[in-house]
Amino acid sequence: MSDEKYVENFYQGIYVTETILGNPNGDFVDNSPRNFDGNVFTTDKCIKYNIRKYIHETIEDLEKKENIVFFFPRLVEDAKEEENKFQTRDDVFNKLFKDSENKFEDLKCNSPDVRMFGGTFSFKDEVSKQIYGPIQLSYGVDINDAQIKRLQIGAPFATESGKQKTNGSEAVVDDAIITYDITVNPKNHPDLLLESDLDLFKKSIWFGTNARKSTSKKTDSKLLIMIKFIEDNTVLNIGELKELIEVSNIKKHKLGEEEIKLDCTKLLKKLEKYNDFIDSIEFIYDKDDLTLCNGKSELSFESSEKDKSLISKLIHKEPNELINDN
Repeated sequence: MSDEKYVENFYQGIYVTETILGNPNGDFVDNSPRNFDGNVFTTDKCIKYNIRKYIHETIEDLEKKENIVFFFPRLVEDAKEEENKFQTRDDVFNKLFKDSENKFEDLKCNSPDVRMFGGTFSFKDEVSKQIYGPIQLSYGVDINDAQIKRLQIGAPFATESGKQKTNGSEAVVDDAIITYDITVNPKNHPDLLLESDLDLFKKSIWFGTNARKSTSKKTDSKLLIMIKFIEDNTVLNIGELKELIEVSNIKKHKLGEEEIKLDCTKLLKKLEKYNDFIDSIEFIYDKDDLTLCNGKSELSFESSEKDKSLISKLIHKEPNELINDN
């Protein structure tokens, strides 16, 4: 890590996903989409799991102890996956770092998810420690008036021989567009988060979410906004931003007549007040899949070299450009 550069700038961001006829985040009671009085929401943990699973499946190397995803379920030795027998946190820690002279420092050096999100660490024969991670995600909220639909399903087997097969039900959303707030504050734990970790975070949140595909888990990444503030001694947080973008064509999109149109007018109006403190604003999305608007006009990423307005700081990046970022 000594050769790599640490993140020094403060960031805020917005992450947007879409789930059509799926379950963006089930609760523990009956796996229904999480909701308050029908208003769909999700926890940050479902997105963090996507990120960790992506790192685990793509770059983790346990033998070399590189890019270890520490907060990830590990089967006990010789257990089969279908047996669901998992190691304790102590077991994982000691197995990976038992030969280390400084186990906790080696954990930080070799675990990108710890450097991103932190964690509480309490192990046998070790002093309890806590890292408040530089990267924090909020709960997600639906901005597309999603409705929860309950579907009747049939099980393949009967409860008793000769009887009719068992009936059941599952719950999905018709079309949920979920927005999350992101904050990146390197002062939470100085000299921890690497610039390569931030690149990995962006790639993993996008493609890790897309990779979780099953009958119910069908969530797709739609937009990632990263606002980079000018580096100084100020920790600048301008408040939650996730509900400052709006779906401007809910009816037509739900009918399948148009791709999503997101109106960024309120977001840009707020960011304009902090223009002097903003270095750049990165918009990651597929232009063939999503339209961003500023009022009635499509959001423009073109400006003159002399332009010092907020628009001049907007950068568009296609998701495939994330692949080679780290």
